[in-house]
Amino acid sequence: MTDENVRKSWQLAPDQVTINNPLWHTGIEKLSETVASRLGYKGVPMQCKLYKMLVYGEGGHFVKHQDTEKEDGMVATLVVQLPSLHEGGDLVVYRNGELKHRHDFGKKEGTTEYLPHYAVHYADAEHALETVTEGYRLVLVYSVCLPSNMRALEGNPDKSMTKELASAFCCMGPEDQLFSLLLAHEYTEKSITGLGFGALKGIYHVRVEALIEANKLVGVDKKLQMFFADLKHDASFYDVGGEWEEDAHKESITWYALSGKKLVAASGAAFELLEP
Repeated sequence: MTDENVRKSWQLAPDQVTINNPLWHTGIEKLSETVASRLGYKGVPMQCKLYKMLVYGEGGHFVKHQDTEKEDGMVATLVVQLPSLHEGGDLVVYRNGELKHRHDFGKKEGTTEYLPHYAVHYADAEHALETVTEGYRLVLVYSVCLPSNMRALEGNPDKSMTKELASAFCCMGPEDQLFSLLLAHEYTEKSITGLGFGALKGIYHVRVEALIEANKLVGVDKKLQMFFADLKHDASFYDVGGEWEEDAHKESITWYALSGKKLVAASGAAFELLEP
């Protein structure tokens, strides 16, 4: 059962969907190459796994939400809208609470009822489907996943940048003991422990990969020790005459190796935050 105030649609599981067009699967494989490149995974054999078929009739919608990780190694969602005559039903994607992208799946060009259209967004991106006001919207939803046998990405970072980073490492002094790179996306413990730094999305896995390659060029005494750190801050408040006063707060850090191995939970660490 679903709350129709949150989501209103009909859906079919993958085993209830049969695609007879022999070119469809070939087309999805080619599309996965484009998707991988656009998401920052150029050359990585991403896998598009059918999650469900959805049908939105008049009044159909899905309020703002984030996708859950439906498959191991899932990094994004691919929505393929099949030719279907309808009005409304735009996909809107948010960043930091603000609407950043809108996709109308060909309505402005008048091709909605004649051609398939697609959109891709990271799994953790907040997004919503606006209300279908007329007709029916038919879509196939795929989970875009890293290959199951890939725990880390094989890369070819820019050599000049790698050398510059290595030089910067050599210039670091004792005062540069701890610094961090903030990640813009959300990650679950399952994705980190399962894929290690291969789970990083977009530009962030490129940056970490460059740091790893630069680390190989410096001496043992200058090598960085790199980890994932999951920082949590919990606070409770109570009402005093209409004003909120802090009752208690707790901070904790869980550390992971770049391989994804969970190391230890700790409290109290000072970070110098970097965000290029």
